[in-house]
Amino acid sequence: MKPTALHPPAHRDIQAALLRIARAIDSETEGLYQRKDAGIADSIPALRAIGFLLLELGFTVAEEAEEDCTEVESAVARAYGLPGHAA
Repeated sequence: MKPTALHPPAHRDIQAALLRIARAIDSETEGLYQRKDAGIADSIPALRAIGFLLLELGFTVAEEAEEDCTEVESAVARAYGLPGHAA
């Protein structure tokens, strides 16, 4: 079965693709921001997890685009004390 696209692929309309990505992130984080702003700290772990996933995905996408992200990725890992990276 051939997949059907509801929208043009990113290489044909990058601005539309970026807007879809931003909207998806906004829809997943808006309620978390509201809870945090209201002083409810239970959203912080979810925000942290989403943030780190976005960083990881961003590095992967950039590397596929032949960008060398090694130094930035290491700096982020050191800044946040992630395992396997000296402070």
